[in-house]
Amino acid sequence: MTIPRIKHYVENLYVDRYAITSPTEIDIEAIAFDRSATVLEGKLTGCEAMIIGAGDKATITVNEQSSPQRQRFSIGHELGHWFKDRGKVGNLCSKHDMDSPSGSGKQREVIANEYASELLLPTYLLTPILQKRPLDQSLLSEVVNLFDVSFMAALRRVIDSQYHMGFFAMYDSRGKRRLFKANKSLPYEFLPPQIAPEHSRVYELIHNGKESGYGLTDGEVWCKRDLTGLGVVHENAFHYHDDIYITLVWWEDDEPIWQFIQKEEIGE
Repeated sequence: MTIPRIKHYVENLYVDRYAITSPTEIDIEAIAFDRSATVLEGKLTGCEAMIIGAGDKATITVNEQSSPQRQRFSIGHELGHWFKDRGKVGNLCSKHDMDSPSGSGKQREVIANEYASELLLPTYLLTPILQKRPLDQSLLSEVVNLFDVSFMAALRRVIDSQYHMGFFAMYDSRGKRRLFKANKSLPYEFLPPQIAPEHSRVYELIHNGKESGYGLTDGEVWCKRDLTGLGVVHENAFHYHDDIYITLVWWEDDEPIWQFIQKEEIGE
């Protein structure tokens, strides 16, 4: 199952069957029930959720100690298994399975995560919200509140939308990269380095304790090569939790990126 097919399936389901026109109308438990999957809460050890299917019916059990947002994603994840393997599912899904970004982990878990993301933040409802909006905390907060999802689910989904030419990167208190996700068109040279680059706003936040982590940064700061003419990027760096910091980097004017790609393709 490809991502476009998942998007098409969910949009048809939501528009044609449920007539969903607003994020507030997405009742993931009711959708599960309509798809013959009953949702229960229970004490689970070592996993976030489990699904047991028999014939055309299934039972999804979610960890009763998880947050409501985590439970909703867990339900969406298990529904992904149900939609793909209806009639033959029976498995446990750990937090790692659900947190694994696209392109990593077991393929069946990646597909289930894609289903969960599309079910909770369907493309046809998310795209209008992203239009003409900067990639920053304000946008993410709005997505979190509108779709009732966790911050990380919103962050990954917004980046996956490919609307913004940019990325998010997570760094620890030593400035070492822990995680990142980027627009698929962004060349390797512009992906976040393993160590937070000097003069970036996240570097200043981590090492110098500067309060302002939002504004414009020279594009050269976020390039692995010594290049010029890269314009400026919007950068929004902030403390996430414990020793973790996140920065959002976005080329509003992405022409320098496309010019770089074109030059690389013709070997200049």
